[in-house]
Amino acid sequence: MRFSVVSVSLLAALAQLVSAVPTLERRASATEKPTIGYAAQGGTTGGIGGTTVTVTSLAALTSAVADDKAKVVYVSGTISGNTVVKVGSNTSILGKSGASLVGVGLRVNKKNNVIIRNLKISKVLASAGDAVGIQEASKVWIDHLDLSSDRDHDKDFYDGLLDVTHGSTYVSITNSHLHDHFKASLVGHSDNNESEDKKITVTYALNKFSNLNSRM
Repeated sequence: MRFSVVSVSLLAALAQLVSAVPTLERRASATEKPTIGYAAQGGTTGGIGGTTVTVTSLAALTSAVADDKAKVVYVSGTISGNTVVKVGSNTSILGKSGASLVGVGLRVNKKNNVIIRNLKISKVLASAGDAVGIQEASKVWIDHLDLSSDRDHDKDFYDGLLDVTHGSTYVSITNSHLHDHFKASLVGHSDNNESEDKKITVTYALNKFSNLNSRM
């Protein structure tokens, strides 16, 4: 592949932009839409215009994000568990200051129009799934997330931090920090699944990757 001087310069500039660790402290507005990458092209709006709720427990989070009606779900405090929560279509999940999920992942599977921002997600066990899993989904914006586990266990103790698989489209992953983990971010799930995964459209921009082993 050949690169022009302009494109190489652009890549260098982008490299400088991502040298700093993204911060969660830029709080998300419930009405904000993506402006970068495929999610912006896809018309991603999440739960804009829908009901608004704040959750502080795993049961409340699971219930609040389950259906496909437009909704904005704020996460407050630390929610712990050993599971992956299924996220419905037309959903915005926004973390309040200091919000975190420990051992609790989020899965967008065969759903559309989802925004997840301003959350720290850590130590989701492989037996539960990925920290964030996007599967056969469309119009998904991931922004200002801090995703991690540790490097103290075997590489299969945890699964992926942020995986985009099964032909997902119009996905943007921005301003996020993936760190201290073995399997970072998988795009496409199998070398034998070209017919499905060749449809994937995903943008990574302004993210930071550190102390990772693979899938970068």
